[in-house]
Amino acid sequence: MKRGRILVADDESTMRDLFEETLGGAWDVRVAEDGSRAKAMLDHESFDLVFLDLRMPGRDGAELLRLIRSRAESPRAVLMSAHAGPERIKELLAAGADRFLAKPFDPEEIEAIADSLLKAAGHATPSEAAHGAGVVADSPAMRSVVEMLARIAPTRVTVLLQGETGTGKEVLARELHRLSNRSGGPFVRVNCAALAEGLLESELFGHERGSFTGAIKSTPGLFQLAHGGTLLLDEISEVSPAMQAKLLRVLQEREVRKVGGAASIRVDVRVLATTNRDLERDVALGRFRADLYHRVNVVRLEVPPLRLRAQDLAPLAQALLARKASEHDMPKPTLAPDALVRLAAHSWPGNVRELENALERSLLLTRGGVIRAADLLLETPGDGAGDWEWDGRPLADLERSAIGSALRRHRGNRTHAAAALGVSVRTIRNKLRAYREAGTPLEEATR
Repeated sequence: MKRGRILVADDESTMRDLFEETLGGAWDVRVAEDGSRAKAMLDHESFDLVFLDLRMPGRDGAELLRLIRSRAESPRAVLMSAHAGPERIKELLAAGADRFLAKPFDPEEIEAIADSLLKAAGHATPSEAAHGAGVVADSPAMRSVVEMLARIAPTRVTVLLQGETGTGKEVLARELHRLSNRSGGPFVRVNCAALAEGLLESELFGHERGSFTGAIKSTPGLFQLAHGGTLLLDEISEVSPAMQAKLLRVLQEREVRKVGGAASIRVDVRVLATTNRDLERDVALGRFRADLYHRVNVVRLEVPPLRLRAQDLAPLAQALLARKASEHDMPKPTLAPDALVRLAAHSWPGNVRELENALERSLLLTRGGVIRAADLLLETPGDGAGDWEWDGRPLADLERSAIGSALRRHRGNRTHAAAALGVSVRTIRNKLRAYREAGTPLEEATR
């Protein structure tokens, strides 16, 4: 039985033959000799994965990609070319391409990409694969969020998604884009906390050639790349005051100016923003501009923590477990009744992200096809903070110890460590830099 349907659109017959020979045994492979034929096939047939040559007669790969992403149900898409530079590749990925394949390539690369994008064990639909377990909303708290999201999706109103780290704010932002009339346009995300101020400005607004050391050519920013679509400003609370002023100007005037540039460029972009902080309190404390806050907070969605979503826990766990099993090419195990009880008893300070990590860990360590409570390796109720006593060390030493422990537990992954500690990635980065400058680095914890 074939594992799925693949369309290959390329004007070179040798390339079409290569795909048929490489993937034809396991997949139902269809080929198109030009973009017009590919469009006709996409109009009348369904595919799980498409490989599109960037340059071909009729319609090129970029045009076909836009067509695919404008539809409610669209396949995974890989663009191919021997003539695309880094900036062009960046544009294609921002426009919705799942991967870019540089020609020439080996047959093994084709197989690896097909296997990673569409798993053998009942591969996920494109929306499931792109958005994790999707939006599970059986609980009243989450159902009200999803209902509001559906009402505002068709508009171009700016939305602020506020909630604790790991609650799934980006998943909701992607769902909002999917339900909007901009779904055919790009969805572009930038983590404001992960980039230094100078780099963030260049990423958002672009830069002109020679505007700084290493700027060898003019480059568009993410606002330009998101033209006609949606731009998600993740962790907007971490933006510096200077960048807040520049963002305010863009939101007011709907135009950007590149770093080192003189001309303003009009952009048609819907802006979404996320934060795990109380921005209203930050405004009162002078940490965040009131005028920018009112610009991004036209509609605010309060994303509830997992501990307030009891009805969502079991279906969400099942969906996450199915996705993780597919990613690791493993059969999906079942959750024993005592495991479900244990999941319900946990407080989930790391929210959905912590749940996902716990399930993945259990999946990889469990044998026999059944995950039981002991396999989850979660603290029992009452363990931890309630039994802890201060050992007399200064607060700074406790903080350093906690950061080092979190980094070791998450194998040096700063994003996961920050989520577990309830702080931003920028905070972790700044603390590590301060430790290095003081001559007491925590490098051993980040390996």
